[in-house]
Amino acid sequence: MLTSDALLQAAKERGMPEGKLLGILREYLQVLILKELYRLHTGKKFCFTGGTYLRLVHQAKRFSEDLDFNSKGLTKSEFEHTLNQVQAALKKIGMEVRLGFSHWQNLWVAELIFPDVERVYGVASRHSKKEGVVIKAEVMRPRWKIEPEAFVIRGFGEMYPAVCTQKGALFADKIDALLKKNRARHLFDLMFMLGAKYPIDAKVLNAVGVKGPPLEAVVRRVERFSAQDLKRLAESLRPFLFDEQEAGLIVNAKTIIRQLVEQY
Repeated sequence: MLTSDALLQAAKERGMPEGKLLGILREYLQVLILKELYRLHTGKKFCFTGGTYLRLVHQAKRFSEDLDFNSKGLTKSEFEHTLNQVQAALKKIGMEVRLGFSHWQNLWVAELIFPDVERVYGVASRHSKKEGVVIKAEVMRPRWKIEPEAFVIRGFGEMYPAVCTQKGALFADKIDALLKKNRARHLFDLMFMLGAKYPIDAKVLNAVGVKGPPLEAVVRRVERFSAQDLKRLAESLRPFLFDEQEAGLIVNAKTIIRQLVEQY
């Protein structure tokens, strides 16, 4: 485990905002969890995806709370055994961590609970949750084919390879998420992926039921947001942004999305 001073220095080297100590601590815990996960043989069946993937692998400037994965060959018993091994490894390096499970149909969920870590690192506040810092690890078993990509995760003195879901699949999945849910994080992540010109996996779009040109569907969806909707979404996202001024991207999403789609 890093000392408090070493953690803050590592965060500074990563360009993270110094005032967002809980976000820094959570990201450190995510990096440690993934390190132990990908040391395991069954860990190779966990294909990293979602907002935390965009943050840790591609340096998106948004804090993300949970660890999302896709998998085809993983069984429920393997999922639980793997997370138990991760918990044991974290305890060996001095972490107090509890583990619980809950599952729904094709979604398996583990909760890694760090009850004392905020006190240890001196970041406890009136906003702290009674149970401590909770990081969920969620595995979805999609209907579409996973074509894993390997990327390196670096930071906080750690470096290791991670098995990741293909970028085009995540882009398609985020498009589907925006069309179905009013979440600021989906809108922000779509802007990030559009700006980086990620490919869009047409097979995944078809599997999740998105019909017609996907970017036209995104523009239409964003156009349906009222100005009040966008302001509300921007405020909900603000605490998770490295630069809170970037909440303005959400407020001005109609103009920005149109421009990004035209440039894509």
